[in-house]
Amino acid sequence: MTNKSLTTKTVAAAVCGAVALAFTAGSATPAKAEADTVRFAQQFGLLYLPQHVVVDQKLIESCAKDAGVGDVKITMNRFSGGAAVNQALLSNNVDFAAGGVGPLLKLWDKTKGRINVKAISTLSAMPLKLNTNDPKINKLEDYVGLTDHKIATPSVKVSIQAVVLQMAAAKKWGEKEAFKLDDITVSMKHPSAAAALMAGGQAVKSHFATLPTSYQEVKSGKVRTVMTSYDVLGGEHTTVALYTTEKWKNENPKLFKCVGDSFRKAAKWINEDTDRAAALFHRFTKSKLPLEDVKAMIRDKSEMHYSIMPSRTMEFAKFMHSIGSIKNMPSSWKDYFWENNYDLSGS
Repeated sequence: MTNKSLTTKTVAAAVCGAVALAFTAGSATPAKAEADTVRFAQQFGLLYLPQHVVVDQKLIESCAKDAGVGDVKITMNRFSGGAAVNQALLSNNVDFAAGGVGPLLKLWDKTKGRINVKAISTLSAMPLKLNTNDPKINKLEDYVGLTDHKIATPSVKVSIQAVVLQMAAAKKWGEKEAFKLDDITVSMKHPSAAAALMAGGQAVKSHFATLPTSYQEVKSGKVRTVMTSYDVLGGEHTTVALYTTEKWKNENPKLFKCVGDSFRKAAKWINEDTDRAAALFHRFTKSKLPLEDVKAMIRDKSEMHYSIMPSRTMEFAKFMHSIGSIKNMPSSWKDYFWENNYDLSGS
């Protein structure tokens, strides 16, 4: 009886010990490691200077080490147009896409309830300029009926420039005529479009441009501005944002925070010393522009404003929903921005 009792107690103790050991081992299993590389998509121009600052100043790498993530590699691939950066994000070739508000809203709408793409940060605000070398063009109405004139945008129908052109058409001729000028738009990289306008004699005679190409075009004396996106929207608006998927956000919570914090630091770094920021852009992009021209562009906040505040983005959403470009109507800007932005009084 005693031996049996001891045996029973021994077995019970052994089982309890095994369970405790298993529980301890399970609780000690390390959490899944976060990504060791963060891949960005960028486009052309001064709008994307915050990305250059983040990479050049190694802001994410520094934050990742402090957060215990370890060494992280940052890569940046250049694309032309919102359609291209969106496809890169959807095909998992990049982790973060930088694009216009129009492409952001298109992708938010397309992925809502599935992979859920939203913005982690705005990058900048800039008046997009519809420039032309055609002496016949003085106002929007002058484009109607032209057969020998093309307007260059980064991505037909998708880019923020294409959306602004549709907004301008709807404002001028009514909502049903929003696509009135779509037939004369073509997709073209900003540097190529600028070269076409300044050379003359080509089908592309207008370009919905961003800095620095809009500045170069007008400075050449061969090109003038017909209208700006600020004219259409009634003031300053966010032009580009940085966005990612819910999956990447959830799998990399520390890195996600590092990315968001780093872009806030980048905006502050630029605005503290715009001449220093201009020098970084000039060096980082190997720009052939005179450095003094770059400095002049960044100094003028009415031309180039590096702000993390979402501004007038809902105006884009309302319009795009009204013409059927997006199916889902957001209730506020917070629907297509991640919660790290909710401390801001955006619009």
